[in-house]
Amino acid sequence: MAFRWFPAPRRTAGHSRLDWWGLGWTGALTLALMVPFIRTPGGAVETALWAGAAVGALCCLVAGHRFRVRSGRVPLVHPSLPRSRPYTLGTAVAMAGFGSSLAATLVLTVFLQSGLGLSALTAALVTLPSAAAMGVSSAVAWRVVRRLGPHTVTLGLALGVLTLLAGAAVALTAPRAHLPLLLTVVQLLSGAAAGLTIAPNQALVLQHAPAEAAGVAGGILQMAQRIAAAIALSAVSGSYLRGTSGPSGDPRTAFAHATLLCAGLLAAAAVLSLLRPRLTASTPPGIRPPLASDVHVKG
Repeated sequence: MAFRWFPAPRRTAGHSRLDWWGLGWTGALTLALMVPFIRTPGGAVETALWAGAAVGALCCLVAGHRFRVRSGRVPLVHPSLPRSRPYTLGTAVAMAGFGSSLAATLVLTVFLQSGLGLSALTAALVTLPSAAAMGVSSAVAWRVVRRLGPHTVTLGLALGVLTLLAGAAVALTAPRAHLPLLLTVVQLLSGAAAGLTIAPNQALVLQHAPAEAAGVAGGILQMAQRIAAAIALSAVSGSYLRGTSGPSGDPRTAFAHATLLCAGLLAAAAVLSLLRPRLTASTPPGIRPPLASDVHVKG
């Protein structure tokens, strides 16, 4: 239907070739950050080598970006996006929230099946309330945005941190027989927190995208979230698997530690979100702060 009814594509930029240099070094940077977490620990020297590789990839990425800008070609990241502090900060919040959410869900699923010996169906039933609560809270989040504005995202992140801390406490202290039910309640609250965070934050971020980069801003936001998810999944699941390896490995302790890592990511996102109103108030000319009505329409 799209092929039949949409207008034919037309070229709108004189130099719109893909930035293969930027894409390649972005992939290399992501890989260098992921590999140390998914490999067997190799000591300080190997860790330093991977850290050096990540720094080198980042330098090559930045150098290529500047070269393309000076030569008049389109870089991977539009030059105006890094200059919009609310957009950059909101993207960082989205990265931390997205990575923490996916990593926490993965570790919970592994813990329920390999740690507690539950079936895949039972593990799915434990996580199902999270999706239902997220759908409901997303539907009402815009009413909260009208009252609280950007603080809605901070509220959702704070609630997410509390639910992750509750999940870690439950894993360490609750009787084994009660764990599935208690973790189901935690998932219900976690989904409600995510609903208050994800969609409102995305709308608020894109409201601050400069007009000349409005199209690519959404793509960069999505790409940044996926990169964060890949790294967080590697780090958090690696932490859990290492905590369960060996004769002294305890799945409940390992799950609690991995959950605390996710809570730390969300807490960092909440701190960044607290800065949003101040940055919005100092938005440069040409980029206006989002109104509650704008965010509602976005939703």
